[in-house]
Amino acid sequence: MTDKQAVENIVVAISKSFSGAESTKNWTEKTIWFDAAPYACVGAEKASKVFDEAFGNLKSCDVEILDIRTNINGTSALVCSVQKWDTVNKDGTANPPFMMRQTDYLEKINGEWKVLHEHTSAAADWDGKIVE
Repeated sequence: MTDKQAVENIVVAISKSFSGAESTKNWTEKTIWFDAAPYACVGAEKASKVFDEAFGNLKSCDVEILDIRTNINGTSALVCSVQKWDTVNKDGTANPPFMMRQTDYLEKINGEWKVLHEHTSAAADWDGKIVE
């Protein structure tokens, strides 16, 4: 597996996760997370609790990655993705789909790619297209 495949697989796995443990599996205790909600924290343990609380309010969260762009320089990687989230609340009511942008910075530490920073932001009324 190439480094590009490895880091993109991590981002895809995060997008498919439905628990704090899954979402932070490749994080470190020094990972800095900027959530789309007005929240930021350091460390997988704190973030995991926030993920579990958010997922606890949902019956499902289906994420489609519409665009993914990866830049690798040695042992550093930057992965930017555009995601469409479809969520259903515990009571079965579906929320309108919404667009998200996610940026992940990873480093290869002892032969394994680890997320050192993740930044997620909501993008209301956006078609998800990146202008080139």
